[in-house]
Amino acid sequence: MWVVVTVPQREAMADALLPRLGEPAVKQADASGDVQQSHIRAWRTAAAFATPWVGVVQDDVILCDDFAARVRRRLAEAEGLGFSAISLYNHEHLDACLEPVHPRWSRIDLRKIGAISRPEDQGRPIRSALPGEQCVLVRREVAHGYEAFAHRNADLYRRFPGVHDAILGLFLNAHLGGVDDLDAIETSQVYIAIPNLVDHRVDVESTLAHPSHARARRSSSFHPGAE
Repeated sequence: MWVVVTVPQREAMADALLPRLGEPAVKQADASGDVQQSHIRAWRTAAAFATPWVGVVQDDVILCDDFAARVRRRLAEAEGLGFSAISLYNHEHLDACLEPVHPRWSRIDLRKIGAISRPEDQGRPIRSALPGEQCVLVRREVAHGYEAFAHRNADLYRRFPGVHDAILGLFLNAHLGGVDDLDAIETSQVYIAIPNLVDHRVDVESTLAHPSHARARRSSSFHPGAE
């Protein structure tokens, strides 16, 4: 069900998470420094599990108490609401972009979130449906389609090196929204559990050399008893 993405120097952090996630759970250590390919491989591994839901989680997360059991309850709730992609984390600086859809679920309002663009690139800016990739779960059949999307849109990955969460969000929005034109996406199909069941450690430096990772990335709703 779970793949923990890590790097060789932080494998001990991933090892500490594995028993708390619930089985099946594996780690994937990547030394290439290519965040995009690392996550594409992680989702390929996740899609091979036999569980109805599969997830990818970062090694620098803080989990709520009794995490595995609480995730099972939230997944049952998500299924009842017809959701196929969820995040258990939200970066607090995106709180203003959240659109409540249920007392315990929100999603990113794509009209409010800023676009990711490259000054040298005159092509399409992208808007992220994902509040980071700390802990994302999707239906297994959805995960199966991601690698083909990555191959079809290889130019998009090249235009945004170092960016993966926003591109994964594009896939989820297009796939689940039935939208072929990536420029025509209007609604996020990724639902965020409120309160968050996961937080981001601020005592560990990011492995990504990007300005957005220099600031503390905390959840505003996480607490150990969240469920």
